[in-house]
Amino acid sequence: MNNFTTDERIEQFSNLMNPYVSEEFKEWLIESGFFTAPASIHHHGAYSGALFDHSFAVTKALLSFTERLELKWQLERSPYIVGMFHDLCKVDNYTCTKKPAISPLLECDSWEYNNATLLPGHGDKSVMMLQQHIQLTDEELYCIRWHMGAFDDKENWNSYGRAVTNFPNVLYIHTADMAAARILGV
Repeated sequence: MNNFTTDERIEQFSNLMNPYVSEEFKEWLIESGFFTAPASIHHHGAYSGALFDHSFAVTKALLSFTERLELKWQLERSPYIVGMFHDLCKVDNYTCTKKPAISPLLECDSWEYNNATLLPGHGDKSVMMLQQHIQLTDEELYCIRWHMGAFDDKENWNSYGRAVTNFPNVLYIHTADMAAARILGV
């Protein structure tokens, strides 16, 4: 668990992402809970702010793979966009159920699933939400859609395989996601 404040998370985001996102989109992220929501409530990053912490760790891992393995992307911004927003779908997945007693201004103590979301899903939902703010390349779209790899429904495995064949960086976003979630625990 990271001990960053929301303001520190926003500053980290700005330092890394300002060349690639508009101020309007950044404000939407703040209002939507990107910097305060958990990454999950039963698995990795089950704490307030972990959605950003996880996304930041995935972005850093993907940038490291890109440099060390000399990955080629359609656009320079792509590993930043894919890493940071692969889980954008989670901004409305959870609802705060218990604020700290000492101050309601502090981050949430307890979360539950939000059953009132309008869009179900994961990769598809992230793509749809992100395209409201950024025009994605095909590579970015498929990387985000398939970042879950074989953790997607079994009937989709052939499509996942075709996505990796056509856009090899799909495999690397999945690997970066697994490294952040399973090794770093965020």
